[in-house]
Amino acid sequence: MAWRIHDHILRGEIDNRTRCRVTGRIWLAGLDEPLTLDLEGDCHPDLAGCLLEFENPTPIPLKTRPPALRQYGTAGEITAARKVRVFDVPVAEAYVMAKRGEQPPEHMANCLYVEWFSERSGAVVIESTDYRLKISAPVWRFTAEEIAERKRQAEEGDSFTNAVDADGTAEKWDEFRCEQLLRESDMTGEKYRRLLEKYADHPDSERIIAREMGWTSLEEMLAEEEAESGEEGEENQASEDDEEGEEDELDEFEEVEEEPPDPEREGIDWVHDEDERVIHPVAKHARDVMRALLDELKEDDENLRESDDALGAFSSQFMILSVKLCSALGFIARGDRYMDPCMIIAWLKRALEIHNEVLTAADAITDYSKFPVARLAYYRQELFRIREEVLAIIGQLRRSE
Repeated sequence: MAWRIHDHILRGEIDNRTRCRVTGRIWLAGLDEPLTLDLEGDCHPDLAGCLLEFENPTPIPLKTRPPALRQYGTAGEITAARKVRVFDVPVAEAYVMAKRGEQPPEHMANCLYVEWFSERSGAVVIESTDYRLKISAPVWRFTAEEIAERKRQAEEGDSFTNAVDADGTAEKWDEFRCEQLLRESDMTGEKYRRLLEKYADHPDSERIIAREMGWTSLEEMLAEEEAESGEEGEENQASEDDEEGEEDELDEFEEVEEEPPDPEREGIDWVHDEDERVIHPVAKHARDVMRALLDELKEDDENLRESDDALGAFSSQFMILSVKLCSALGFIARGDRYMDPCMIIAWLKRALEIHNEVLTAADAITDYSKFPVARLAYYRQELFRIREEVLAIIGQLRRSE
């Protein structure tokens, strides 16, 4: 999950006139100083060698301070030519039409997409079709061979993945590399999702998807299964026996109990919830506040989460935050000795990105007749407490490396 800042941008500039380096400044509404970028890498061919200047005609003030004003890291996808579908009617109207089963009118448009990865902020994304753009003449351009190589790397995995394959454990992992690994996982999942949609009705969809994903072993296995599909007699019986054996193994696996957590860390790394399950205190805090919010929205025989879009978005983002924290902090609560602290930090930084989305959703609540401003202030206060608790854990994990 990326930190998305496009709504809060006043103006900005991205400079790739020096090869293998992207610099820039981005001014956010509500902040006096700009974000400054110093990134390794290059823009996509449409912006490579150019100075890009952009302006947001309708910025929204940022209510929370960004993790870091100086952004050092790696350039991701940076292009002004990404094709996206844009509604020809307001989003609220398009949503109502879609709920009625109608197709909202839309058209294809070029989208500015700027992505980078920094140690302090994780993944950061700017994505908009509404910005005013100014692009300089290129100082340099990719050759045809370089463009072909970039395309090949995009299909097979970026240099980060190749580096992992090459160096194994020779180089110490840090939280930044863990974040890049999570990004690679996201990209793989997104590619798989698109292929599922594209070939959903194709009779040979599994093999085609395996080939497109580069899963050669799976493709070969599917081909072998298809070639042997005519011999079903003894093979079917053997398959049934195998399934019974697998079920027995699964039953044995389910009976295995987790080791109890360290009793000396109770109240620090873990507590019991109302169902006597082990949970991290910060995760329990977030979940308790989230559940209190859901209960409050259901009072007086009306579920405000369903009847009010802004409150629905706020509660939904809060639920996602709770789940992310339970997942990441669960390794600490269980005392998992094999989980790298850097990976937990990477997950927690992703949770903080969700935290920003929750606060943004809270800012969109304006109907105080349904949800009093005092109650909203309470939940915002609890969110800031949760954020401070998460930042404290990240600090502890960094000191333990």
